[in-house]
Amino acid sequence: MTARQLLLLTADPLVIGRLDRVAGEAGLTLVPSRHQGEVHPSVIVFDLDQPGSLDEVERWRDRHPDAFIAGHVGLPRQDLWLRAQQAGCDMVANRGAFASQLLLRLPPEGTPRRRRVPLVEAAELPGRIGLVLRAPETPFGAVALFHFSGDLFAVEDVCPHAGSELSTGELDGTVVTCPRHGSQFDVCSGRRVRGPADVDIRTFTAVEEDGFVCLVG
Repeated sequence: MTARQLLLLTADPLVIGRLDRVAGEAGLTLVPSRHQGEVHPSVIVFDLDQPGSLDEVERWRDRHPDAFIAGHVGLPRQDLWLRAQQAGCDMVANRGAFASQLLLRLPPEGTPRRRRVPLVEAAELPGRIGLVLRAPETPFGAVALFHFSGDLFAVEDVCPHAGSELSTGELDGTVVTCPRHGSQFDVCSGRRVRGPADVDIRTFTAVEEDGFVCLVG
């Protein structure tokens, strides 16, 4: 069986040196950037401090949608982390902790990659209850994010009856009422509570990673 390939689109000697151990433990073959036109990598590593790196992340994500893309940074810049994840990175970490974090976060061989879409910085959530974010345009469609008792709940922000934006309706506890025709849904489970809608709304997994709340799907 051919070993999975880890493509090094970084020249950082600290990161490359430590990735030898990661490759050995994860059954990966390290491939230097000069061979990038000859591989179909399972893992791609970027130096996000390099000019143009985010454009390159987008390009490689389009070319290899199933690859696990990870980027390292020298300093913890939240704006860069967010933009890198939006560009297609599955993981961002400081260069000193990058190798160990990559080993922890790599999905097992044969496991499909799960897409992560960052929505908001986790630091913005403490003290906020109920609706905390409307995201009308995500790869999963319109999504509303709710926060109750320390738990996050993300649901489809479209009423299945007539397409109204549910998050603009009244929220009573965990039940939201559609502002157009009065259908009700539990935003923790997506369950329809009252019609005229006759189906539940979709729910999504929301997790806190790397200082951000992300949708995972």
